[in-house]
Amino acid sequence: MSSPSDHDLTLGVLGNQVPERSPTITWNDGHVTVLPAVYDESGHNVCEEVDIPIIQFMAQFPISTSDSHNVAHIPSDRMARDGALDLVGRCLSINKPVVIRGDDCRQHSEQLTADFLDKRFAISHRRTVCIHDTMLRSQDHVNMTMTGTIDSFFDAMLDSTKIQSVLDLPLAQISLPEPLCNLDHGLVYGWNQTNHSVPIRSNVHPENFTVKGWGILHHARYLTYPHHDAEGTMTWLRMEVGVKFWVIFRPKNNHDDRIHLQEFVTRLVDFTSHQKWVQKHCDGEVIVLRPGDILIMPPGTVHAVYTPVPSFATGGHFYHYMCLHLTELARYIDAEVADSTTNQDLEHALETLRRMMIMVPYLSRRTLLYKRPLLALCIMVTKTAEYRAKGSSIQSVAKSETSQPSRDIAEAIMQRYFRLSRKVRPGAIMYVGSQMAPGDLVDRDALDNVMRKSLRL
Repeated sequence: MSSPSDHDLTLGVLGNQVPERSPTITWNDGHVTVLPAVYDESGHNVCEEVDIPIIQFMAQFPISTSDSHNVAHIPSDRMARDGALDLVGRCLSINKPVVIRGDDCRQHSEQLTADFLDKRFAISHRRTVCIHDTMLRSQDHVNMTMTGTIDSFFDAMLDSTKIQSVLDLPLAQISLPEPLCNLDHGLVYGWNQTNHSVPIRSNVHPENFTVKGWGILHHARYLTYPHHDAEGTMTWLRMEVGVKFWVIFRPKNNHDDRIHLQEFVTRLVDFTSHQKWVQKHCDGEVIVLRPGDILIMPPGTVHAVYTPVPSFATGGHFYHYMCLHLTELARYIDAEVADSTTNQDLEHALETLRRMMIMVPYLSRRTLLYKRPLLALCIMVTKTAEYRAKGSSIQSVAKSETSQPSRDIAEAIMQRYFRLSRKVRPGAIMYVGSQMAPGDLVDRDALDNVMRKSLRL
């Protein structure tokens, strides 16, 4: 049961890690947090123009609870039962983020220190890292990083003139926790089970694997601006130390209009320039994450995060067969505006998606397939150039040993299962109705029949 001190997140921060005169804000459920304040030479708070208006917008939304219609809250003991992974998959496939609450006894068990990171995660205090700095971001939102170490990051934590984060902290030893590990279909099926039929011969981008596990490290008061994660990945995150206010945004209507959905993302990421439009068209929900809590986001989920106290979280990116229609939609948007809608460049998607396509004929029927995600996968592996994210390297769509076999399978499915032709185009299925819905289940007997007649299996 929470106490008043759990809601007052200024305790131990005001006058210690931040100036005593720092402003505060009360969130919808009564939580009180410090607002960011970094003062320039003239005494002006550089966070007033962008950061604080975004946080004020975030704070007005309701706190997500188990009664939410838009976020699935699954009790941790439910995850031990049969069918739990299918339940999570179905929630994510209809664009519902999933929250699994952790053990309450972990909430106050650890203090965030360099020694804690070394002891628990083998992160050396001398490790070189890329540090995002709020003052630099206020001056140039493109060039806002500096090189430092874990030690220098923690030294700056007690410097009231600095608000910093580390967003790129690869932790390859981290993976989806039990019993969620089999949710990563790109790894479980794509990479693990296609290497015999299609051996790896090309240079494989390391991001195919390094994005599976990472850490994110934040000073108190750091705001991560609205964005969606790159390459249509799904994202999981587990709070280890601290608290985060994770705000999930969604359009109020027009879920069947791709142009509106793209406009929604591009206007929201430039909030201060489009504040009135966003307030009219945007809804949201605040997920308060504490140690032990796990959050899983569908592809393309637009979110912003405020970190009121020093925090560390682990997480990773992955793909799932039931959510590939959302992956396709996010990559469709990225192809036009990725330079403004994501907060990190990734170039690993295509090779993983190709291998997921190659595995389709061999999947157990325990792995559920829905029509729109399956067609989305077919489109992404056959029209690769059209899904190259704006600003990405040409190597992100390079040919490899998986190019032809994935194309052969995709074309057989599109022509013989979906009956597509010059007269019936993929858009007749993909662009009709809610872009968030996976559609009907695939008829596995019919699909198997197509695979047997079309391919040498």
